[in-house]
Amino acid sequence: MGAQVRTPLLYALLLAATPASVAEDNQQHHATEGGQQHHEATEGGLHAAAESGHHGSGDYTVRFDVQLEGVKELSSFLVTVREKKGALAARRFLQLVHDGFFDGCSFFRVLPGYLVQFGLSGNVTRQRAWDAHGALRDETNIEQPDWNIRGSIAFATTGPNTRGTQLFINYDDNHQLDSKADGRIVPFGRVVDGMATLSAVYAGYRERPKPSMIRARGDSYLQTEFPRLTYVVRAQQVAFVEEPFTLSKNATGGLLTLVMVFIALLCCVGMKVVQQRRQQQGEDPYKF
Repeated sequence: MGAQVRTPLLYALLLAATPASVAEDNQQHHATEGGQQHHEATEGGLHAAAESGHHGSGDYTVRFDVQLEGVKELSSFLVTVREKKGALAARRFLQLVHDGFFDGCSFFRVLPGYLVQFGLSGNVTRQRAWDAHGALRDETNIEQPDWNIRGSIAFATTGPNTRGTQLFINYDDNHQLDSKADGRIVPFGRVVDGMATLSAVYAGYRERPKPSMIRARGDSYLQTEFPRLTYVVRAQQVAFVEEPFTLSKNATGGLLTLVMVFIALLCCVGMKVVQQRRQQQGEDPYKF
């Protein structure tokens, strides 16, 4: 994996190239968390879990093992989390991993080309216990803001201060969600390996599984009504994997535009220099 690039010049170019807000797409989907209301959670008790992460202040990597339909061996994907992208989210996510919460969770909302959502336990008792923890407050101190680009992960919401246990991973660049990132839809990590696994998750049910029914009936509802769902077998913290430097499509397009403008300026300057030299030599400056 390549080292992360953090030069001030490149960061400034990325900010300039990426629009502050993008119009909603035609689907008008939202990364929302279904079900019941939540109460605000305090920050106490969350930091201890994050301290076990690699690379200092709460950065860590988690491997998700997944049983794909028709595949005997387990498939997997890796998520690397950066605490500076969203400290509360990073700490809550690590707590959920260490608790084994994601083991047995289904990918219950799968929208190809948009996102895949998971994070409701089929164990009703376990889900209720985590709901009792209360919702996370919105992030107010994001040191390294990230974008909703392909492979980024964030907690789903229904509005301010409603992040619970549900998460989504972007299948594509979804900058329309960035315009909602006022402390709510905040990517705190990225898939650093295994996007092919996520792309192979069963998508036939799309949004049909209802979060309220999962909370009420759990696995009995899912296995009866949606027998082909893909499930997480286990999630566990592993050795830290550096996230590769990636650009969103918008940022890439912006940088390419800047490069093309720069090349055009060089060509103009070069032509001017050639014309001046031809004039000095008594030649026709416009004849080539």
